[in-house]
Amino acid sequence: MARMASRALAPLSSIANAVLRTGDGTEVIASSLWKSQPLAILVLRRPGCVLCRDEAQRLWKLKPEFDKLGVGLVCVVHEWIPREVNAFASGFWPGPIYHDCGKAFYSALNGGKPLRGSIWGLLFPWSAVWQRIRAASRNVHEHNIVGDGFTMGGAMVVRRGGGPAAAAEGDGSGNETVAWMHLETDIGKVADPEAMLAAAREAAAAVAAAAAAPASFRPLSGPQ
Repeated sequence: MARMASRALAPLSSIANAVLRTGDGTEVIASSLWKSQPLAILVLRRPGCVLCRDEAQRLWKLKPEFDKLGVGLVCVVHEWIPREVNAFASGFWPGPIYHDCGKAFYSALNGGKPLRGSIWGLLFPWSAVWQRIRAASRNVHEHNIVGDGFTMGGAMVVRRGGGPAAAAEGDGSGNETVAWMHLETDIGKVADPEAMLAAAREAAAAVAAAAAAPASFRPLSGPQ
């Protein structure tokens, strides 16, 4: 079973109506991204960061596994600097990238307000932050310090319900939920890609089970 630190899962309502933008300025309502399948979301701290680039490329290597599960894989950023996003996309993340203009995903990860990281770990070369930087640098040779690197990121898996229950609800909202998440509590303390894949696997299994359940087994709501 996928494990998550002892932190309450974000309510789906905190991200469902978030307005995201693509590179060409097209606006997308977040909930449309998981309308037809579960979705794994990389909530990126900074596109040019060596730690973020290493995290992204390690996760993207698992894309075929996500595809087999029928789980989508996207990335959101909290600031859109075209040169930085383009370099990140061409070298580390060839998949969908969205601008979370209102930082809805970043807020949801931390209970309603984006977590701001501390500079202290960067001031001491023997710190855990620098240990992570040195490890990531073995895999990523091009990186920079452009942009805000202190709005902390993380990752999420959103499960879309299926089957008769979802159909009866119209859009499946009654069966959709944030199934798993990880908050980057310290710079570079990113989600384990394998843990994210395990959470995606559980979400896909839950959707399959819901789709197979007969309508007569729908849970009844309210007092009977």
